[in-house]
Amino acid sequence: MLAWVNAAPDRRAGIFVDESWFVLWPYPAEQWAQRGRPARVAKAKDWKKGERPPSCALYAGMDAIEREVSGEWHDTWNQVETWNYLQGVLEVYRRRGVRYLVIFWDNGPWHIAASVRAHIAEHNRQVKREGGIHVLLFYLPIKSPWLMPLEPVFGQTKRAIGPEQRREMSELKSAVERRIDRRNTLVRERRQRSTT
Repeated sequence: MLAWVNAAPDRRAGIFVDESWFVLWPYPAEQWAQRGRPARVAKAKDWKKGERPPSCALYAGMDAIEREVSGEWHDTWNQVETWNYLQGVLEVYRRRGVRYLVIFWDNGPWHIAASVRAHIAEHNRQVKREGGIHVLLFYLPIKSPWLMPLEPVFGQTKRAIGPEQRREMSELKSAVERRIDRRNTLVRERRQRSTT
């Protein structure tokens, strides 16, 4: 499929789509636990017992040719959020004049959900009548994270922003966005060097 996309980059495009969960963890404990007991976590946190720590999902797409990552924050991931994200992606590629968009993604329940496939099928029927971007779904094999280039991006981003203490989700989101922007700058510079 990538070869098919590369054969006509003015009309065809591919995008890898995946999601990652970012959590505002409690502050790390500086003290040792008693022998045989689990490590203690400091009590300085804003959520109550039984509640989940503040968290959000980053929907991300990596252009199959340019290899740049763009992201969008959502409260969670599910079929509704997935379709909302895809509508934004379709608009970006529509403005670029693309006629066919191949979406490479894994077999997450929110990707294979009947409602998402129904939305895409309806979109393709509308495109056939009125024109626009045809969407082709390409599901990566199960249990093959090495085929999804966004997996290492998420892993490297989480390691890079790492253990630094943050009080607000906005601080965490800003750190993630700075890291992805830095990565995209390096990708653009590498691409420019290879073309000169």
